[in-house]
Parts: sequence; C-alpha cells; structure tokens
Amino acid sequence: MKIKIKILNVRTITLLLLFCNIENINAADDDFFSTGIVSDNVRGLIKPVEKAVISSEITGRINNIPFKSGDRFKKGDLLVGFDCSFYRADLASAEASYKSRQHVYENNKELLALNAISDIDVSISESEMQVARAARTMKAIRVNQCKIKAPYSGRVIEVAVNEHENVPADKEILSILNDSDLEIELIVPSNWLNWLSENESFSFQIDETGKMLEAKISKIGAVVDPVSQTIKLIGKFEGELDSVLSGMSGTAQFKEIEN
Repeated sequence: MKIKIKILNVRTITLLLLFCNIENINAADDDFFSTGIVSDNVRGLIKPVEKAVISSEITGRINNIPFKSGDRFKKGDLLVGFDCSFYRADLASAEASYKSRQHVYENNKELLALNAISDIDVSISESEMQVARAARTMKAIRVNQCKIKAPYSGRVIEVAVNEHENVPADKEILSILNDSDLEIELIVPSNWLNWLSENESFSFQIDETGKMLEAKISKIGAVVDPVSQTIKLIGKFEGELDSVLSGMSGTAQFKEIEN
C-alpha cells in the first residue's frame, strides 16, 4: 500500500496558521476596539496657530529686509521695504489732479448760484472730482503697500529673496510664524469620543528635548476618517513654551482613560 504525502507550500501553511488563530486575532481586535487604544499614549505634532507666507503686493525693487531666517520680530515691525519713488510720484500727480478737479467743482457751484452755468455742468464736474479722488486713493494704497509690517510678534522661518532684487507682484518674499502660540495636533481612535471631551488634560513629552509639558484638549475634529477610524484633536499648552519649536513631535499621555 502506497502512502501519498502532499507537501504544502509556505503560502498554504501560512493561511492554515492564520485560520487556526483567527479566533485569537478576533479576540485581540475586540479588546482593542473596546478600549480604543493599544497603550495610554498617542503621537502628536507641534504646529503654530498663526503662520503666513508674505508676498509682494506691488512690482518693485526691495531695499530693506531687516529680519533674516530665525530672527525674532515684534508686531508692527517692518518686515519688507520697497523703493517707492515711482509710486510716491504717481500719488503726487493724482493728488494734484484731484485738487484741480475739486477747484473746478467748487467754482461751478458758485457759478450755478449766479445762474451762469447749468446743473449738468456742475454734475459733470462733481463726477470728475470723484473719479480723481478715487484715483488718488488707489495711488495712496500702492504707496502703503511699499512697506510690509508684521501682523503679530514671532519669528522668520525663511527669506526667499534678497535686498535690491526687483520682484513682481504676488512674489513670495518670506514666511513667518507666531512661536508664542503653538498647538498640538493628535490623531486618536474615533471611539475615544466615548469618554474624551474638550478641556481633557494630558501630558506631552517632547522627543527633541525630553521635557514633559501639560496641555488640554481645545478642539475635537469635526469629522471621523471612515477608513482609519480616527479623529483629529487639537491641544493647547498650559505653561511656558521655552525651547519649544514648531515641528517638534512627542507623545501625549492621558491621565485617565475610560472604556
């Protein structure tokens, strides 16, 4: 009597092992989703609340960029200065044109009182004065755009151009951030919503420095990712942010976790 022995390949053996242990795997999955976590901590990334890319609003030559990459600045400080000789001269021309139209209009009103001119002539001169005034306002806006000032206190991330360069409108010049107002972005399992709420306290240990800082949940995401079954949380630090930089990462440890 011959005995046939069938040799199973590696793939078949693997499938059999998975089949045999499927109940254990399902049990482990059930335990995972019942608590919503594998451990008591999740990863997080530090980001600035305020961050901006400063672009040119006019075409011109840059004559002053006082702050370089890494420099600190205060709200209202000059970030970028343009050579505004042309725009100032253009504004002076518009100002003169407006004053001329204004004098014509005022004179026509006096003539109308003497019945020496028609109403339509007065209306036309008034419209011309208003057009000249609008043109003057537009030129004044251009002159104001020759100086870009800091919208808040912070630091320069990167400078993309050099002084004395001619740049077109909408050219990116430098990027900035408010380093005194940072937040923590966390991604957690969506079933944490069973117990998690805003103002929930947690500790955040920064990888780069090893410091442990206290924080609270300030916002809970508006949607759940249906694929990963996760949701985004935003945390705010409660203490000082010495040596904390945007882009640092770390581990969030929640003090209480309920099923």
